Order: sequence, then C-alpha cells, then structure tokens
Amino acid sequence: MDEAIYREKLSKSLRHVFDSRDLPLYGMMSYHFGFHESEIEFSPDYLHGVSLLLGSEFFGSSSDVAMSAAVALELINGFCEIHDDVQSGRPSRSGRDSLWWVWGPAQAINAGDGMHALARMELLLLPEKGFSSELSYQAIKLLDQATLKSCEGRFRDLDMQEKLDVSVAAYTKMASEKSGALLGGALAVSGLLNDMDSSAQSELMYSGCLLGEAIQIKSDLDQLWNIPEGEGVDFLNKKKLYPVVLAMQKATPTEKRKLGDVYFKRVLEPEDINVVREIVENIGSKKEAEDRFDVCIAEVEQILNKYNSNADLSSQIISFITNGSSGQL
Repeated sequence: MDEAIYREKLSKSLRHVFDSRDLPLYGMMSYHFGFHESEIEFSPDYLHGVSLLLGSEFFGSSSDVAMSAAVALELINGFCEIHDDVQSGRPSRSGRDSLWWVWGPAQAINAGDGMHALARMELLLLPEKGFSSELSYQAIKLLDQATLKSCEGRFRDLDMQEKLDVSVAAYTKMASEKSGALLGGALAVSGLLNDMDSSAQSELMYSGCLLGEAIQIKSDLDQLWNIPEGEGVDFLNKKKLYPVVLAMQKATPTEKRKLGDVYFKRVLEPEDINVVREIVENIGSKKEAEDRFDVCIAEVEQILNKYNSNADLSSQIISFITNGSSGQL
C-alpha cells in the first residue's frame, strides 16, 4: 500500500473537480487544497481520503474504484476545516493563509458549503464504477451520518470552552465525534464498497472514532508540550485539553483554584500555559493521557485484524492516520 501514490491520484481527482468549473468560487476551493500555482510547495496529507483508499485495499478491492468516495471524504473534511478556521479566527492553516483570511468569512463559508454539496455529488458517481444505485445511497447515508457526528463533536467542543470541570466521558464523546467521525466514515465506506455488512461497517465506524480520540489526545499533548509558546491556538481559545480534563478529576482544591484562575480569565496569555503544565505534570495526567492513546490504538488494531490477518498492513493504516494528521483538527 503506497500512500504517496494514493495522494498523487487523489490530488489529480480533486483538482479535476475544481478545474471543471469556472466560477471563482471553485478557485477558492482549489486554493484551500493548495492547487494554486504559487502554492506548489504545499502538500496536503489527504488524511481522510487516503485512509479510505488504504481501507479499500486492506479489505480486498482495488483503490481505483473507491476514488470518488475518497474525493468525497476530502471535500467534507475541507468543509469542516474551513468552518473551523472561521470559528476559531485562525489566520493560517498548515503554514498558509486560511481561506477566510484571504477572501473573508462570508465567502469562505460559501466555499465550505459548496464542498459539502460536491462531496455528495461525488458519491452519486459510484454506479459509473460498477456499484449499484442502492450502494451509492448507502454511501451517502454513511457520509451524512459521519458529517453530522462531526458537527455534533464541534458543538460539544465549543460548549466546553467556558466550563472548567468537564468529565472524561464528555471529553471522550467530543473527541471521538469531532476528530473521529469522518475517519470512521472513511473506514465504514471502504467496508461498504467491499460488501461488508452493516455490523462490520458500524465496527469500522467505531474504530475510526477511537482513532479520532487518539489523534485528539496527541494534539492536546502537543498543545501543552510540543508547540512553541504562544502558538497553541486551542489552549489560548480555552479548549479543554485531555490532560487538563484528567487533572481536574484528581486536583486538590488549591490546584483546582489555580486552574480556574487561568481558565476563567477573559483572555489567556501565552505564559499561562506554564501554570497548567506544572499542575498537570505533578498530578500525573500527562502520563495518563499517553496511556489512553495507547489503549485506543490497541483496540483499533484488534478490530482491523478481524478483517485482515496481516498485522503489518493494519499497523500501516493506523500509523498513517495517527502520524499523518497535521494536528489541526
């Protein structure tokens, strides 16, 4: 399974979707994916689309017949990314100006919503690859379910911002939906294209949600320890990071008060992260978060190995998903 080849094929297919339409709206969409000539150094990971293609091959069929579905997943992810950037006021994504920063939030929303519509249209092309119209409908249903769950996760994430005491269960629900629903959709659709039944599709959807939780935990750890001070947008926006959620469950009254002094400030300062780091590390929540990441990965491996006994291939898929994510979720 060659991820680089999948990226190249997916890039060409996505470019064709935009180049076949001449309204400047599609030029904006093209910009988001790095297809402008001035952005040739930009190389998207195509996490969701490539995951679907890897899954399709893993479950036994050619990736070529799954390309329309892979394009659809990338378009939906683009829709989510654009809305995320507008909501958070993030001026850049992956080292480039965000679409809304260039064209403004109103036109960015138009571009994102247009991607959503294009994604569903791509799945209507599946019968051209030999699939039935009924299967095309089922693929759209899986995509819509995954998209809705992703939106629900984003709602939970925003709702948690002004709350200090967030339960671990609430965080897990948010992370699995926000960061994992589309990954679950990618794996479930790849299962559908390989004639797997609804029970298997549900299990694959769940495995994607576990991977999303793992990615979110990894991203949260990076926000606290691996991103230069002042660049942790999620921390500065008061997003509830998993190590902090864990720490709040075990913190003493004094430690809770110190965390509250940080998170109830109207505007966080970059140096506030030092207080949070110290408390989280002293309680042991950093290690606990790392352990939960490992548990999620182990459970996904167990699920995937039920459908293909080649453990190396399942590890390749998991490694691509967890290491290929840009961290901007």
